Amino acid sequence: MMNKRIAIFTNGFSNEFIERIVTGLQKKAKEDCVDIFVFVTYCSTSDHAMQNKCQLNIFHLPDPADFDGAIMLTNTYNFPDEQERVCARFQRAGVPMLSLEVEVPNMSCIKTENYMGVHDLAVHLVEHHNAKKFIYVNGVDGNIENATRRQALVDVLKEHGLELCAEFKCDFGFYTSYVQMKNYIKEGKELPDAVVCANDNMALGINSALTEFGLSVPEDVLLTGFDMIKDGQFTFPILSTVSRGWETFGELAYDKLKYQIENPDARFTEEYQSYFVSSESCGCPASDEAIKNRFNAIRNSYFDNLQQSIMDLFFMGLQVPLSFAERKEDFYEKGILSTNDIPQLGRDYCLCTEPEFFELDDDSYPERIRGYSSNMDILYELRDGKRIALSHFDSKALYPNYAYEEGKSNLYIFAPLNYLNYIIGYIAIKNTPALLFNLGLNRFIKNMNAQLFSMRRHIFSQRTNRELKKVYMTDGLTGMYNRMGCQKVLYDFIASQKENGQRSIFVFADIDRMKTINDVYGHLNGDFAIKATAEAFRKHSPEDWLFGRYGGDEFIAVGPCPDDETIKQLIRQISEDMSHEFKSLNLAFILHASLGYAVIEPGDDASIDDYIDRADRYMYAEKEKYHKYIDSMNQHKEE
Repeated sequence: MMNKRIAIFTNGFSNEFIERIVTGLQKKAKEDCVDIFVFVTYCSTSDHAMQNKCQLNIFHLPDPADFDGAIMLTNTYNFPDEQERVCARFQRAGVPMLSLEVEVPNMSCIKTENYMGVHDLAVHLVEHHNAKKFIYVNGVDGNIENATRRQALVDVLKEHGLELCAEFKCDFGFYTSYVQMKNYIKEGKELPDAVVCANDNMALGINSALTEFGLSVPEDVLLTGFDMIKDGQFTFPILSTVSRGWETFGELAYDKLKYQIENPDARFTEEYQSYFVSSESCGCPASDEAIKNRFNAIRNSYFDNLQQSIMDLFFMGLQVPLSFAERKEDFYEKGILSTNDIPQLGRDYCLCTEPEFFELDDDSYPERIRGYSSNMDILYELRDGKRIALSHFDSKALYPNYAYEEGKSNLYIFAPLNYLNYIIGYIAIKNTPALLFNLGLNRFIKNMNAQLFSMRRHIFSQRTNRELKKVYMTDGLTGMYNRMGCQKVLYDFIASQKENGQRSIFVFADIDRMKTINDVYGHLNGDFAIKATAEAFRKHSPEDWLFGRYGGDEFIAVGPCPDDETIKQLIRQISEDMSHEFKSLNLAFILHASLGYAVIEPGDDASIDDYIDRADRYMYAEKEKYHKYIDSMNQHKEE
């Protein structure tokens, strides 16, 4: 293999099938030192269509040219789009591909036949347990495996002069079968002798519904499944089921893909037989091995539940800190640093997010469903157990700092992060598939999607609040704080200085003869005078002062208090600089502002009005001098 990489595409809900395939692939890949890249979605019929559609974006992450071959776990897909999205890129790019369990046009396939195992199961129920009345529990409508299993049951019943008494239309999931069985019993319909389910998940749902009504398997109803999943083997009663022999399927798939890579023009379909495994749920004894496995599962159940609790605690630990997030960096600084990592994610994983997810609002955020940005944010990375804050990388690398390690075979898992039509990014995990194998990854993704989207909403609400607050507290004409802003900001500054034992300076500015300017030259010129005074006041004052328009032609400023020896000189210099600037404007009227100040000591409990009175007293002499000057100018004009 040239690239030393193979890609695996799957829907994550078939976790036990994935575990057996990936484990077998890993065993073989280690011999050739080949890296395995698993791209997984959790598309479900119970999710919103847009949620499912955007999840498929993860299949656009890898570049087909970087891989020697690819395997589709086609039987895990719930929608045709999942298969089509992969084929549209990898198959059309000429990458050697292998489909598992489902035939795909122009692609080699290895599969387990679905007919004989159910056929033998049905014969066993009819001939050994004398079952006559059957219910069949269907999986997803249109699924070829479900249709084949149903046909096997129907054929056996027909051979014995029987037929189905009822059918449930479900989705291969626990809950839909559970609900339909409950409704069937509530309606008072006659119980069947046997319920045959298209998979074990639905059989477990049927068993739970029967138990809820005080009915027992197999005493009241015989029950069977398909796939021989762990949950079906670790329960009471142990499920009678059909095995596909998946224990060695992963190793076989690797060998067949390798052959396909070496012979790219070859096309083959190979089929392996399924077989019936009788057990407690059909009234037969369980094997010694099955009973031992169930005992071990019960013994380990506390630890398994503890792992789930650790994940719950992780997200609970993020929830409150992230409700105070104001920027994306807060995910690490306020969130991650306040909680512990999830052991099942291992020592190497990262959360990769679109750079614009926390920057653009809903109206501007792109509705992209094809690929990821080249400059992705790594919102958080755990690298060899070390926590790393926000950084960036090119998504073409798939995993941050990826490099093939000579003599090694590494496993990488990629799963999408999205919330409805918002592409958030993806999670990438290195060499720790535990969550992929127990559906914990789906729980993690759903929680992380909700957490990140909630954080995004909070960040934008904070920005909106700041903008509204700014509008609420800003004077429209001058851009200074208005009277409300003075109370919220300038006065708070004075209070903060007092708490820190620091002095403040309070400066008051007032435009002279403002009424004359308005009456004689009009309010437009009056507005110009106010704006020009505000700009000059800010321009010629220290940069660390805060400014506000206190009234119509009155302005205040506060800041750290300079030394006593320099205060009067500072105020005089500001006043002179403002006057020079006014003269340079060549206005039709004379513009002048008088300034006064007050020093506020840390222990000073006076009110704002008191400070204004103090500053006004200082300003009085200057204002009187200016008024006399203006009056003399007017007198000369009259003469």
